[in-house]
Amino acid sequence: MLAVHEGLTRARVMSVIEELGAKGATGVLEVRGEPSGVMYLDGGHLAFAGASWVPGLVDRLRGLRPSSAELQQVLAGWGADDAAIATLALQRGYLSPPALHELIRSIVVDVFLVLVVPLPENSYVADIQFTSARARANAVFPQLDVDSVGREAMSRADRMAKYGLAPTTSVALRDLRRPAAVLTREQWAAASQISGNASARELALRHGTALADMTECLGSLARAGLCAPVRVPRRGLPAAVPPGQRPGAHDARPAPDYHGSAPAVQAVQRAREPQPPQPVRREQAPTADVLRQVLNGLRNLA
Repeated sequence: MLAVHEGLTRARVMSVIEELGAKGATGVLEVRGEPSGVMYLDGGHLAFAGASWVPGLVDRLRGLRPSSAELQQVLAGWGADDAAIATLALQRGYLSPPALHELIRSIVVDVFLVLVVPLPENSYVADIQFTSARARANAVFPQLDVDSVGREAMSRADRMAKYGLAPTTSVALRDLRRPAAVLTREQWAAASQISGNASARELALRHGTALADMTECLGSLARAGLCAPVRVPRRGLPAAVPPGQRPGAHDARPAPDYHGSAPAVQAVQRAREPQPPQPVRREQAPTADVLRQVLNGLRNLA
């Protein structure tokens, strides 16, 4: 067991994981703090990872599109045994081995991003601990090169920095200053889930999508003028993961609001009530309230 207590920074986490990769280590690297998480090494390669800010394997499988009703039924109430659900997904043909490995790599990159790359918002590292193991990783998991994952995580961090949004930055719909905006399918899906204030972390958990993808998506929506960062009182930090418990997508995270907030419900009710006709000039852009009513109404129809 290797424990590190001094100079606890994201850069220190990076140096530890690089050192373990160079030594061909097999075991579990645990990072405690905010956020917290683990990375599983197999012969110096990354096999899997989980973090309190990152949607885990079950969340990501729920977010697959298209997705069969059978898969969604299987995932309902599933526990945190990632190896078992990965094996089941392969056996029943929900995913091919390459598709599963690509999905796992996306999760590992997200975890690397929040545990290793310095974050623009306040976070901390309380402890770094590595526990070696003799057993190799399950054969369903990939063998990911540490340097390759690190480069991809750094590239995603650079792109996110251009938008000025962190995974925990809350955004809200805003009045559109232009008559219209063209959105991609991913942007529309994200915008339709913004009721009140929402962060990329909350929406990624709700959608079952990659954290980095959702952060970039919100950044592009902000750049298009559809939403903007908001200042909200900081909520209590998620509880640290107890020693010996494997952190992941289901650990120490705020529960996403699946049922919508009161303002969202009121907006849908207003959208259903008959409204007197209002004169609208051709060049007039829709307001944030109108956008919110349309998005919520369409979501209910779906």
